[in-house]
Amino acid sequence: MQSTLHILNGDSSLYLLTKSGISGDTAVWREVLSDGPVLNSFGTDEFWRAREAFMTSFTQTSSSDYEEKIIDEFKKIQNFETYNEVVLWFEYDLFCQVNLIALLHWFKQQDRGDVKISLVCVGQVRGYKKLMGLGELPAEMYPSLFEQRRILGRNDFNFASDAYQAFCSNDPRDLENFTLLPSNEFPYLAKAFQAHLMRFPSSESGLTLIEQKIIEFIKSGKDTVRTLIGALLQWQEYYGFGDLQYINYLKRLSPILDVESTITLKHNYRSAQIDRNYFLGGALVSEWEWNEEDQELKPKPLN
Repeated sequence: MQSTLHILNGDSSLYLLTKSGISGDTAVWREVLSDGPVLNSFGTDEFWRAREAFMTSFTQTSSSDYEEKIIDEFKKIQNFETYNEVVLWFEYDLFCQVNLIALLHWFKQQDRGDVKISLVCVGQVRGYKKLMGLGELPAEMYPSLFEQRRILGRNDFNFASDAYQAFCSNDPRDLENFTLLPSNEFPYLAKAFQAHLMRFPSSESGLTLIEQKIIEFIKSGKDTVRTLIGALLQWQEYYGFGDLQYINYLKRLSPILDVESTITLKHNYRSAQIDRNYFLGGALVSEWEWNEEDQELKPKPLN
């Protein structure tokens, strides 16, 4: 048996792991399960068809790119039984946390035999004041992170699987238990899920938290795509999104924004003009709203 398979959360982590001198084979998890429809049946043909349809329509990913960058990497993970250990390298934000619990949900259902599954999950790092991602840390720190990895047990797989299934539920309130009862083993999940719930439209403004920030930044003078996205990347804490995801947010806001050399709000815009016929996890966004007063999700009243 080969020794170790490292599952990395992105290409920057792959580069740093390689530079660190840590031995083992690698697979990169590039899916964006925090956006679009996500099914309980992780890893099945049905699951991949739904994800490919979303990724090729919502992003600039082609079917061939999806096959190469997502499916082929998952095939490496499917061969995990040929290793002594699988190490998952992930971060504190929503982007990573959803991908992490999805993979652990899948591992729970596999015959793992004597293969150890371990986790490196960074956020709070000694010597840094802000939460740190793997791509922000020097390669010299990776051996220490590797040595401190946590071997996962039955309770970890059960908890992660329950969290993933709640994310896939058509009732996003199923996630509230995970925001109210933080886990010592998965300390970043509660705040990541809380940030996720605020991606549903507000009962007051009709806008999601991210959309409210976009409008706020535009009004403050961040009125080019470059400066606006730069401000969003600095503002976000528990989202972990990249440039392309925020560009897609701007596309969704096209009914209320003019995006040319500068970005301006259309005259007398209304949040109701924004199409909410899309999924986050298993929930259809148009059916739910974030109640600002109670700070919780509620079914959207029928008009």
